[in-house]
Amino acid sequence: MDPAEPETGDEQVLTIDFRRYAGALRKYVWLLAALIIMSVAGAVVYTTRQTAIYQATASVQVEPKLPDLLGTGDLFNVAGASAEYYKQQKQVLSSFTLIEKTIDTNDLLPKILTDDERKDLSHDDQLDLATLRLQDDLVVKYPENDRIFYVSVRSASPADAKMIADAHVSTYESYAKGLLQLSSNTASEALQTEFTEAETKLRAAEQKIYDFQAKNDMVAVTIEAQQSLVQGNILAFTGKLNDAQAHLIELSAKLGEMKKEQNEDVLANPTIMMGDNPSYEALRTQYYTEKIHLIELEKDLGPKNPDYMIQKQKVDLLYQALQGELKILIRGTEDLYSAQLTTNAGLTVEIDKYKQEAKKLSPLIEIYNELMREKKEYDDKYNILRARLSSMQMTGSLSSIISNVRGLDHAQLPTKPVSPNLRINVTIAAVLALVVGILIIFLIVFLDRSIKSVNDATQAAGAPVLGVIPQITAADLGGKSDDRARDMYVHENPKSSVAECCRSLRTNILFSAADRELKTLVVCSANQREGKTTSVIYLGTTMAQSGARTLLIDSDMRRPRLHKSTNVALTPGLSNLLIGDDNYDSLIKPTEVENLFVLPCGPTPPNPAELLLTKRFETVLGELAKRFDRIILDSPPIQPVTDAVVLSKRVDGVVLVVRASKTMRDELRRSAKMIRDVGGSIVGVIVNELDARDRYGYGYGGYGYGGRYGAYYGHDADKPGAATGDDDDDDKAAGDDKTGAA
Repeated sequence: MDPAEPETGDEQVLTIDFRRYAGALRKYVWLLAALIIMSVAGAVVYTTRQTAIYQATASVQVEPKLPDLLGTGDLFNVAGASAEYYKQQKQVLSSFTLIEKTIDTNDLLPKILTDDERKDLSHDDQLDLATLRLQDDLVVKYPENDRIFYVSVRSASPADAKMIADAHVSTYESYAKGLLQLSSNTASEALQTEFTEAETKLRAAEQKIYDFQAKNDMVAVTIEAQQSLVQGNILAFTGKLNDAQAHLIELSAKLGEMKKEQNEDVLANPTIMMGDNPSYEALRTQYYTEKIHLIELEKDLGPKNPDYMIQKQKVDLLYQALQGELKILIRGTEDLYSAQLTTNAGLTVEIDKYKQEAKKLSPLIEIYNELMREKKEYDDKYNILRARLSSMQMTGSLSSIISNVRGLDHAQLPTKPVSPNLRINVTIAAVLALVVGILIIFLIVFLDRSIKSVNDATQAAGAPVLGVIPQITAADLGGKSDDRARDMYVHENPKSSVAECCRSLRTNILFSAADRELKTLVVCSANQREGKTTSVIYLGTTMAQSGARTLLIDSDMRRPRLHKSTNVALTPGLSNLLIGDDNYDSLIKPTEVENLFVLPCGPTPPNPAELLLTKRFETVLGELAKRFDRIILDSPPIQPVTDAVVLSKRVDGVVLVVRASKTMRDELRRSAKMIRDVGGSIVGVIVNELDARDRYGYGYGGYGYGGRYGAYYGHDADKPGAATGDDDDDDKAAGDDKTGAA
């Protein structure tokens, strides 16, 4: 095997060739057009046969609060202004129960069900069936979240659609009022129960307080009054005790000073000034008066005068009287001090007594306060519930005339049907047909494993595509349909585009052998009827036309056909040479094509593969190579038999022929692998039977000549000499421009 040849691995089955899919779309555009036309026609017929449906829409406004008819200054909150409430109301409007109530209340059964549908059903069954049907035809929308709901009803009758939409909104209004009244009654009953319970607990709390007061002798005088009295007494006696204590301190200080000065001269003793004694002041005044008179008598009469003696005795008596007053003052102060001590002790006793009373009242006060707090709690609850109950009862009485739901706009009588919509149906049908058609075409392309393009052949074989042979139509053959007319087409039509493709194929084969001799070639295919014999004749014809002595060997000794197309005898031939005949000149037959010779198969042997494996075949092939410039062998297909694989080891190169849209990629890949496994060298691939009208699908847009095929090889259909069969130009290209062709 040639190391320069690429290795073939597992084919990438999921490789996406977008050009192939695009080409398939162009190829099957008629299928897409047919599907679209059929779908549009079907949509038109379907739409025109459908009953016209009309839609009427009524609106209803849902407020979050009720009007303030009670004059409380606060609106009664119904919805809590929450999105959940409006979501719930939308569900209520489209609910089975409310629709059923609309049908039953407004007697809509005859408008929704036919007489035949109602015939054998009970009223409840009719109501259920009608509700289910209307539920499908009724749509509630809340588009703007602005507290306004839209109820749309579809019907074959415009009047029925309008009437049902308005009736459903009216039913919803009645439902909302009834629900409010039910809520008010339920709330009133609940509040009444709570109110009664609160009243009972309040009365029990009041009774506890009365029992407590009776038990503690507090019925006439409350515990608050007793507590206040005790606290007042404690404060009053404490104040008096503080004053008495201060007076006692004052008396104690005065008494101490008096005792300290009691032995002093009574006239000079300051103690006497601490008391408030008017008699002492009078005696002292009298004493000084008499004392002055005594001094005067002593001066005038002398100390021995009886008047003096009387006066002196009188002064002494006054002095003694003053001393007596001082003693009385001290003793009186002592008595006041003793009395003050007694008073202080009494005040202390009174204070202690009231403190004890306060201690006795303390736990009672705690119990009493707890009872009062309990009473206040029930009293507050009682007052609140009483006010709420009164408000709820008034709301319940007004619920028949107030509601947070009211119809906004009545439904208008529809004048144009909303269904069926011809434009929409036709558009949908066309789009669906287009999508389905594209999917079908893509599926066909995806599931088709045949060779469709040059890339397919190159990838499957692991070898380059040498050229393509376009499809020859019956018109090209002039009405002939036999194999010989097809095989000799290039010889008989040297200026045709097919002939140009074959010459390009010849040139490519010569270029591929630029670095080695490529004298013997075997042309084979994966399966029969893929064009290998035709390719052999076309290739031999173009090589012979270029001036090279070319021999075609029919090595397909199972189903030989070369002799028929070249119009020579089947026998003798190759099999005779293989069994020992050496008369080469008699066995090789000339053809009507100049420089083209044929070695027919000869008698068909029972063991062709064994003959091809013999040393004799190698000798025969070597002898023939001395006589001819090019030798091309036609072989059996590779998949059924091994003859082609055997031949691949005896020749310089192998050319694989595939038939477009018939040869499978897996078969081509296996065939190439079989040849490489025995060391055969694959020169390239020929794509046969290519439809020129389907050039986009196969990627051969440049193959050949005359604009459609010549661009790939550099030919120009407008140049002089193009498609003239000038074989020298090809040989010159093969010899002089190897680099460019490679």
